[in-house]
Amino acid sequence: MAEDLKSYFNIVLISGISGSGKSSALKILEDKGFFCVDNMPVLLLPKFLEVVFAARIKNILFVIDIREKNFLSGLEEYIRFLKDKSNFFKFIFFDARDDAVVKRYSESRRKHPLSEEKSIHESIKKERSLLENIKKLSDVIIDTSDIPIHELNSIILPHIEHIGNNHIFNVRIISFGFKFGIPLESDTLFDARFLPNPFFIPGLKDFTGLNANVACYLRQFEETNIFLKYIYDFLVFYLPLYKKENKSYFTAAVGCTGGVHRSVFMVNELKSMLSEENETYNISYFHRDIDKI
Repeated sequence: MAEDLKSYFNIVLISGISGSGKSSALKILEDKGFFCVDNMPVLLLPKFLEVVFAARIKNILFVIDIREKNFLSGLEEYIRFLKDKSNFFKFIFFDARDDAVVKRYSESRRKHPLSEEKSIHESIKKERSLLENIKKLSDVIIDTSDIPIHELNSIILPHIEHIGNNHIFNVRIISFGFKFGIPLESDTLFDARFLPNPFFIPGLKDFTGLNANVACYLRQFEETNIFLKYIYDFLVFYLPLYKKENKSYFTAAVGCTGGVHRSVFMVNELKSMLSEENETYNISYFHRDIDKI
């Protein structure tokens, strides 16, 4: 692979003790834009990477552990192969005390991969023995025994700092109609149904909130301008705090009855008001139900 392509791709390998938080780490990095593969069969790796590289997928994460038995015998060769494909390669090993692992399996009611007819304690002991040499080859060891799940991201991200610094925080603002259902992806929802409805005004019914006459009608009401300022101030206050929690995206939704007039107007106005924030966040706007007039 050419040197410039090696610099383009970032590869993270995660392994470790079952129940130590590998799946949680995968979800965190998936939210950061990583293309994540859990329990990748080693034999499929070369062909899989050909496809991924051809698609120019920049950040790639593999979780491989005791479930993939062939991984144990070929780890060193596996690591050399991945390092050859990227200038940034990190092998992170997750661990946890036996008591923490037992508690997690008890709470989730899942079976340990090595359980068969063994007790959970015997399974953990066997797994530690099998992974002993693998652990020594890791770049980073993270013990999650006493780490709350909501703090795990702050533990992981410093180890991929140069990738995280390029991370873009995506913000999406949606208009919608309550009669068609609430957008399930919304993190915060604002209800504009208390505003005067252009639907009942002659000459405005057949237009949308993007129309200048509809906008002029709604702007004449004090409550419209106060509500717009309230949403704007909330977003300017809230977005930095949400981003600080290492979230990768945020969705705000503004709804009215049909999603054609008031909510569309509100989102269109917010688009102008938040123009300066576009330098900090990747903001997109979407009118979900505007065509249902």
